[in-house]
Amino acid sequence: MEAVKEVDCNIQFYQCLDSKKRIKIFQGGTRSGKTYAICQYIIHIILTQKKPQIITIARKTLPAIRASVYRDFMGILESLGIIYNGYMNKSEMIYYYNQHKVEFISVDEPQKIRGRKRDILYINEANELTYEDFRQLIMRTTGEVLLDFNPSDPLHWIYDELMTREDSETFVSTYKDNAFLEQEIIDEIERLKNKDELYWNVYGLGKRATFAEGMIFNDWRWIDYKDFPDSDEVFLGCDFGYTNDPTAIIEIRKQNNKVYIKEVLYKTGMTNQDISNFIKSNNYIDSIMYCDSAEPKSIAELRNTGVLAKPSVKGQGSLSAGISLIKEYDIFACEKSLNLKHEYQYYIWEELKDGTKTNKPRDKFNHLMDALRYGMYTRYSNKGEFFVY
Repeated sequence: MEAVKEVDCNIQFYQCLDSKKRIKIFQGGTRSGKTYAICQYIIHIILTQKKPQIITIARKTLPAIRASVYRDFMGILESLGIIYNGYMNKSEMIYYYNQHKVEFISVDEPQKIRGRKRDILYINEANELTYEDFRQLIMRTTGEVLLDFNPSDPLHWIYDELMTREDSETFVSTYKDNAFLEQEIIDEIERLKNKDELYWNVYGLGKRATFAEGMIFNDWRWIDYKDFPDSDEVFLGCDFGYTNDPTAIIEIRKQNNKVYIKEVLYKTGMTNQDISNFIKSNNYIDSIMYCDSAEPKSIAELRNTGVLAKPSVKGQGSLSAGISLIKEYDIFACEKSLNLKHEYQYYIWEELKDGTKTNKPRDKFNHLMDALRYGMYTRYSNKGEFFVY
């Protein structure tokens, strides 16, 4: 207890202490310090509570937990000089302190969240979870529930399912609430002000995202992947990247006039061999992948490894024609495709300095959109028919 009193804490720590609501929701922009402060609060609990507590800290995947909230939690224990007062079972990802237990779990596999009971639940980056993920977790939680999230999805279930509950309270924070942020990081965040207003509102000011004016696509429906129909026609679209831009791959399947799409890969630093390994390990080796035809060397290298890579149809007018073709179909997108959802929101028409809209997309947030266009336009336009088989 004494050690905690001597440590400076951000505002979210005191909000946790003061709130009487069962569900505490922390909405914040980038680097607002919410994760670190909630970890401090959890450590405060295990230092001060006499009754043994089972505390679950959850995030979508285990690698994400290790790189973020777990590192913060263990770093705080070390800074307090009490890390060795408890015991960390690294294989089970459980920290024992006196009679308390803090477990770190991922929710990417259903069996990991069913059957576990707890006193306190903390969901880090709750925007990564589906409502069903959350429902399974809260049904097994007897005490308070803490969530932090980035408000980049204007239609996220948190707004309708949690913020409307009488037993919840929402706190909004920004980078300005993080007393420990280095000036260099502050300067980088504030550079967003003049670059992109929509991005600044979400990541700088922590505001709920709004749909961008001039969205190119605005009628997609977001569903669970398990509701995708079986189809003999499953193929991929690929937009190559490497250092700054991600390699983006999207799964596409069609049934009648309905097209079902799912983000498959969105990652920087992928070599062609990495892409090939990914395709094979994720059971897409029999699926044709339509790739950016501006990268013939990459396409050839992928084909040499056994990947069914083919060049997309590109040329004068293909960009607008590809967008028009996509609009002809009813699009159903996987609700867990977070990068795809983000691009959907910000894929807008380019605007001239005088405010006039053009018929050309803005060259931002378009990696999966380009991959989708490569796949669908090449597959379904009459110009791409000879690439199907």
